Amino acid sequence: MTKQQPLQQIHPVEPPVCSSNQLHRKLSSFGVLLLTLSCLSPVYSIYGIGSDVFLHAGTGAAALFICGIGAALVWAVLYAELASAYPYAGGDYVGVGAILGPWAGFASLTVWTVTAGPANAFLARTIAIYVSELAPTASPLLVTFGALAAATAIALLAVRASALVTGMFLGVEMLAVIALIVAGVWRPARSIADVLFHPVALGSAGTIAPVAIGAMALAGVSAAYATCGGNQAIAFGEELAEPHRRMGGVILLAGLIGAFATALPIVAVVLGVRDLPSFLKSPAPLSEFIASVAGPAAGHALIAAVILAIFNALVAQIMFFARLFFSLGRDEIFHPIVNAGLARVHVSSGAPRTATLMVGALSAACCLLSTHMLIAFISGLTVYVLLLVSFAVLVGRSRRLTGQPGYWRSWLFPLAPILGLVLAVTFAIADLLDADFGRPSILILGAMIGAGLLWYCCVLRRRAGGWAPRTESRAAPSNELPTTAFR
Repeated sequence: MTKQQPLQQIHPVEPPVCSSNQLHRKLSSFGVLLLTLSCLSPVYSIYGIGSDVFLHAGTGAAALFICGIGAALVWAVLYAELASAYPYAGGDYVGVGAILGPWAGFASLTVWTVTAGPANAFLARTIAIYVSELAPTASPLLVTFGALAAATAIALLAVRASALVTGMFLGVEMLAVIALIVAGVWRPARSIADVLFHPVALGSAGTIAPVAIGAMALAGVSAAYATCGGNQAIAFGEELAEPHRRMGGVILLAGLIGAFATALPIVAVVLGVRDLPSFLKSPAPLSEFIASVAGPAAGHALIAAVILAIFNALVAQIMFFARLFFSLGRDEIFHPIVNAGLARVHVSSGAPRTATLMVGALSAACCLLSTHMLIAFISGLTVYVLLLVSFAVLVGRSRRLTGQPGYWRSWLFPLAPILGLVLAVTFAIADLLDADFGRPSILILGAMIGAGLLWYCCVLRRRAGGWAPRTESRAAPSNELPTTAFR
């Protein structure tokens, strides 16, 4: 049973001594922002999903990514309100479970847990693909596992050191974003009006033709996927000073920076590309565009920046999932011996090293799966988490669990959660229409959620006192408002 406690101001306390099961509250808002933007990786979204959108929607990609900024705003606003009230290492499962009930929290927990390994493995394998363009003789398997091992090693560092490393890599990535924008707008080949109101793509005969509405609709979902983000910041909430006050702003800022850094280069490239048929036929259209504007050397340099950006995203993503697994151990999801290891924090570095190593090992095992299987595991993630988070924010405000004094609150409530539900349904329909990846992902993750809820009902709920995500005694106290206590 849940019991709502009144919100009240607490008196300042002395910083406590860090224990072996508490993350160290040493990150600034800027540090969390760097880690979150590294997880988002605009360059990876541009080169990965952006190239696929170009293939299906042609110049219509510009309008779709501009619309994606709107979807990203809805996503960021929802997560900002939830995370401001529940800024814990488990991510959104804690807030979802605290508001909608333990079953909903466990459903969210299940989705994130089963996609952790495949998501990291897919990034590591993508690094190998781009490395092969610069070094064709390099072993893809060796590059994949080498990148994963190096990323895990960086993730084991103290959180501020890891944030510094990812911040430097992120600086290089942003330079690549700026380079794409400048190259596109320097000598535009078409007007913004033509791009927005007369989108064209490569037709079946290999000639330029107007884009079909159906192709635009399906590609629009991919563009929205590419631009949405910022929620990764929640996992670092227990390492952020004054998280209830700061977390909402960090997520909103990260979400908007990531969305604009992804969309603007796409728009600029559409404006600047001159040989449109050759561009749309290319398997690597963005590399070809840079090579045509600045020469092959510039194209290779940008590929190197893409490799660095994806590696940076892998480091930050391993750190994100390590905090999730740390929270799973603390919430006693597994066997007591496993829980004790996962919930242990290295005293000097403040990193949950056992959880980090487990995430690295799980990701390495998933690297042995086919790329098709990896994508099938992660494609439907957005549908389920957006559905749960939208409902949680909608219900949370009505129960005075989110958006209260001292917390970040979304504007024009309940507009954001309603739009979030609409987006979730739209994404679900698009995934179900995609027989290659989307539909299998919806079914696989649905089955995983069913299995997780079965474990919750048959094992966790039958424990003495039941089970619910813990929101009290999660981290070193800070001088701010407490959230609702759950157990």
